[in-house]
Amino acid sequence: MQFRSHFVYGIIAVILGMTSLIGSDISLYAVPNPPFSFRDKGAIKGLSIDLLEASLVSLRPQFSQDEIEFDAWNKMYDEALKHPRSYLVTAVKLKEREPFFYWLGPVATVKLAVITKRGMDLPKGKTTLEILRPLRIVTIKETSSEKLLFQEIGEKHGLNITRVSTPIQGYKMLEYGRVDALVYTDVPFVYHLISENQDVAQYRLAHVILNTDYYICVGKEIPKEQMSIMQAQLNRLKEPDGKGSSMYERIVSHYLKGAVLQP
Repeated sequence: MQFRSHFVYGIIAVILGMTSLIGSDISLYAVPNPPFSFRDKGAIKGLSIDLLEASLVSLRPQFSQDEIEFDAWNKMYDEALKHPRSYLVTAVKLKEREPFFYWLGPVATVKLAVITKRGMDLPKGKTTLEILRPLRIVTIKETSSEKLLFQEIGEKHGLNITRVSTPIQGYKMLEYGRVDALVYTDVPFVYHLISENQDVAQYRLAHVILNTDYYICVGKEIPKEQMSIMQAQLNRLKEPDGKGSSMYERIVSHYLKGAVLQP
């Protein structure tokens, strides 16, 4: 059954109650990172946008498409820094980013990892550098996965790394055998496989660099009281209800169908 966001948020409104509205002079910055945020038939949508709106349900109406700006990560991150009454979806809470925002979440637990096709045997080694040394690797420029990889392996790594601009380029290089391994985040990769009707079981988490969480960045000029309400409402979405699961689980399931990338 097709997911209808306005129907879901109607249910959430009943559960949580509409109490007050805030001004609408707030922007939402989103980046191409499905299933968390993406463009579909001209509309900007995604898991993180669903969860942000759910956390704001007692505070303001849903975002109109005119209120959402959608562009590359670096541009949207810079815009969010310039406009501290805005939201940015979605980000890993890295130490250098943490002081600039409030952090709403987590919206998902993710693994920054080395992903390969199943049957691809990785060399034995104690470090990421040792494991990756003989492989052809693709990374996506300026992502958290790439940043952490380079922090770990250092500048003089000597690895065979191709850096591409978009995740889809990395996905296709791995799919067509042009590289042996993709260094990226597991959840977006799983969503890509589902969207392309590919078998998730044909790929594996070969090596996990970091287990971490995704958050929604909330500008520091958003009142702390509002931030507390948003976090409480997001937390309530994760509580089991009379249907044997939680609203959060059902929203996530719409995008990922229960699929998980296994070791």
